Amino acid sequence: MSRGRRTVLASIDMVIDGPGIVVLMGPGGTGKSSLLQALSGQHNAHGERWGQMLFQGQPLPAAARPPALVHQQPRELGFSVLENLSAALRQQHGGSSQHALREEVVTRLHALGADSLVAQLSQRVIDLPRGLARQLAILRAALSGSPLLLIDEPTSELDAADTEAVLALIQRLATTHTCLITLHHQAQARRIAARAILLAGGQVQVDAPAAAFFANDMRHPVLAQFLRTGSCHVPAPDARAEELADDVAAPVPAAGANQAPADTLGVRPPPVPVALPATPTRRGPTGFHWLVPGKLAGCPMPGVVFAMDHDLALLRGMGISVLVNLTEREMPAELLAPHGLRSYHLGIRDRGAPPLLWAKLLLAKIEVMLREGEVVAVHCLAGLGRTGLVLAAWLIREGLTAEEALRRLRTIEPGFVQSQEQEDLLHALEENLLIRAC
Repeated sequence: MSRGRRTVLASIDMVIDGPGIVVLMGPGGTGKSSLLQALSGQHNAHGERWGQMLFQGQPLPAAARPPALVHQQPRELGFSVLENLSAALRQQHGGSSQHALREEVVTRLHALGADSLVAQLSQRVIDLPRGLARQLAILRAALSGSPLLLIDEPTSELDAADTEAVLALIQRLATTHTCLITLHHQAQARRIAARAILLAGGQVQVDAPAAAFFANDMRHPVLAQFLRTGSCHVPAPDARAEELADDVAAPVPAAGANQAPADTLGVRPPPVPVALPATPTRRGPTGFHWLVPGKLAGCPMPGVVFAMDHDLALLRGMGISVLVNLTEREMPAELLAPHGLRSYHLGIRDRGAPPLLWAKLLLAKIEVMLREGEVVAVHCLAGLGRTGLVLAAWLIREGLTAEEALRRLRTIEPGFVQSQEQEDLLHALEENLLIRAC
């Protein structure tokens, strides 16, 4: 599978069965979300696929009830909770009345322990707290009738109470459904998974029962590095051998569109170990991406996945000297100072966008920092919405259109820029800069 010119997934060969919970793990940008999208039958206009996927013995496009994908961010924001869940049930009970659908929704919610949503049936999705909106998205997929639920980072950006509620809901659903979930939090994965899969370098590196996976009974070198650091040093499927370190094995070549199918959702052979350097000398934290190599990068907030000191040390090891903090809370200077880092804070609400003038002032500030020799990493909480907004704004300032800036960023990370408000700001910035240029 490719996105633009980049090969994201190659030699994927596995069987998903159930019911139960299968957790898909791997470093950021390795193709976990892309795999879920492919399994759901979604297509990317800028990508290409090859191989074959079977669902319940049928080619995926022909499946009567294909796998249901739950995105990180809710859809149908303007509709009510009842309208969302009723739409899912209509796929199975097309002729039911509105009253009958409401009764069925209430019954299902109580049975699944989602009582808090019963009191919110008339609320629009956009007005729900984030935790309830995440539960609603999962429940809508479950009510669609599909036996396979594909759930992408269900606990991302949730607090402890909401995380607990979402994981408990998934565990209840897993008694009757197969749940394939992407997670970055190893403790959560240990708790709920019956089986775990490590995806890295565009390939399945390890596929094992959860207990054996987290104990690394097979002593797999890639898994050992992932369990220790949350990332792993595996080349991309289309990396060229001459660009790799001497002790890193070249990736398996990806099948092209005109070659025989190589990616089949079938039985997977034992994983082939990949030779790794003992300690990668330059590795950023999970979710770290360079926009301008050696100068400007984006990442999640340090400490959101692993210990803060761990992430800060990795950022400093990448040469970062200044963090541009877009979250609503400042980061204490005393936490940064031991790592030789400092922070510049511009608080933006989650999924929001600053006024146009603020965005232009921030870009000017970043330009000054770079001119003074600083190496800058922009971060919000998850390193996607607000971070992607600022990185896209920088590309627009460099001369790209808003549409092209978004396209380029999303070939790196599909989750960059996560709301219409953020996209609107980027188009406003493009128009403003064009007017000033004229």
